[in-house]
Amino acid sequence: MTQNESAIEQINLGFNDQEDRLLLKLGLADKTEIAVWITRRICKLMWSLLQSSNNSLLPTVTPLAMPTMAVSANKVQAIENFAREVAEQQSLENMDFKSVYVADRQTRTEEPMLAVQCMIVSIENQQPHLELQCKNGQSVKMALSNELVHAVTNMMQLATREAGWDLLMTANDTQISIISAQQVFH
Repeated sequence: MTQNESAIEQINLGFNDQEDRLLLKLGLADKTEIAVWITRRICKLMWSLLQSSNNSLLPTVTPLAMPTMAVSANKVQAIENFAREVAEQQSLENMDFKSVYVADRQTRTEEPMLAVQCMIVSIENQQPHLELQCKNGQSVKMALSNELVHAVTNMMQLATREAGWDLLMTANDTQISIISAQQVFH
């Protein structure tokens, strides 16, 4: 199979109530589909790995040279954070979250595979890969780009909210939890 045949065209991630798992579907350019069950444990690990990889994938911003005054570390950090947020926003605006997932693809396996391990594989001079090792001995590898990380993490947030999973997902080493609360405005 050529590299072009295995390029990801579409991604779908949804909660399956009967299985109490997320189902990740990868629609490939060769009109086939790979389906993988993601358990709560794997989802949490995957979230953590994607968050840490996203920070290393984003280009770093070089601070502006100021000849007469030194820029403090806090200002440099603020500039880097702002640039990261702008890059994330531009990336999200270019993604298509509204098109319906094409379901008439030929599946590569009869049943969805079950992910039992998740890791980021980095090889020198190559783009890092997210690798899902499955119970049947096969692995699903996805080359990580900023766009892929944004797409998958956004889908994970929506799917885990639908699942009602109380995962404490971290973003940039800060714990966040989604809490439904009724707000009263005065």
